[in-house]
Amino acid sequence: MLNRLFRKVRNLVTSAEPKPAQILVATTEHDSAWGIPNPLDSDIYLISYPKSGNTWMRYLMTYAIWPEIAEVDLVEMAAYFPSFGLQHDIAMMREPDSPCNQLKHRLIKHHAPHDELASQHVKRAIYIARDGRDAIVSYWHFCNQRDGTNISFSDFIECSVKPEYFGPWNPHVSGWLHAPLEAKLILRYEDMLEDTAGCLQKALKFAEIEVPRSAIENAVRRASFDSMRKLEKTKGLNLEILKNVEFVRSGRSGTWLDTFGPHDLERFNQYHGGPIPELGYIW
Repeated sequence: MLNRLFRKVRNLVTSAEPKPAQILVATTEHDSAWGIPNPLDSDIYLISYPKSGNTWMRYLMTYAIWPEIAEVDLVEMAAYFPSFGLQHDIAMMREPDSPCNQLKHRLIKHHAPHDELASQHVKRAIYIARDGRDAIVSYWHFCNQRDGTNISFSDFIECSVKPEYFGPWNPHVSGWLHAPLEAKLILRYEDMLEDTAGCLQKALKFAEIEVPRSAIENAVRRASFDSMRKLEKTKGLNLEILKNVEFVRSGRSGTWLDTFGPHDLERFNQYHGGPIPELGYIW
C-alpha cells in the first residue's frame, strides 16, 4: 500500500511539472486572507517567527514520517508538509491523494502572528521560539538576499516590525505562547540544537504519529545542517523567491554578538519588545 502511495505522490509532484513556486496569487477572498484553501480544525500548524527553525522541523518531521522518500526540495515538500500562501502548496492541499491529506492531523507551515484571523483558523499548533536577537540577524541576511537590498542592520531592526515582515518578535512569540488553543506544543530552537531527536519526538507525539526510533535518528541525520547545506548547493530548494538566498546558514545560537552594534540591543528592545523570561530569553 505504501508503494502505491509513493507512486501516486511521484505522479502528483511530477505530472504537473511545476515551475519554481511563486507567491500566491489568490483566487478567492478566503485564500487571500489566510493562504490555506481548505482549513480543518484537526490541522496542526507549525509556526514560528521567521528564521526560527520551522523549516528545519518541517524537514525533520517529513523525513521521519516518510523515511522512504528521497531528498526533497521545497516544491516537492508541498505534497507532504505544505506551506501557506504558495500556489503549488495550495494545489497539494486540495489534492485528496496528497500524503499530507492522509495524516490524522495535516501539518502546515505558517509564520502568522496570533491575530484575529489566526484565532479563527488555528486550533492546534507547534510553535518554535528562538532568541529574537539571533532570529533578527538571520532574518536581516535573508531579506537583503531575497530582495536584493542592502539595508543596514540597525535600519532593519526598525523596518522589520511592519506587518509584511510578520510584525515584531516579542508579540509574535508571546502571542502564541499565551494563545488559548485546543492543543499547543512550544519548542525552543536552542533546545532543538541541543537535543534534535528529543524535540522531534515531542513534535511527532503531539501530532499523534508513531515512528520507530531508527526513523527519528535517520531524519536527524538527513536534516542536519551539513546535509541541508549540501541539498541546497546540489539540488537546490527550487523556490523562485529563494533563488538568490543562502537559506541554510550557520544554524548556531549566539551569533547576534557578531552583528549587534553598541545601540542595537536598545533598538531591538524598543521595536521588538525585549526579552521573554518565561522561555529563558533574558538579557
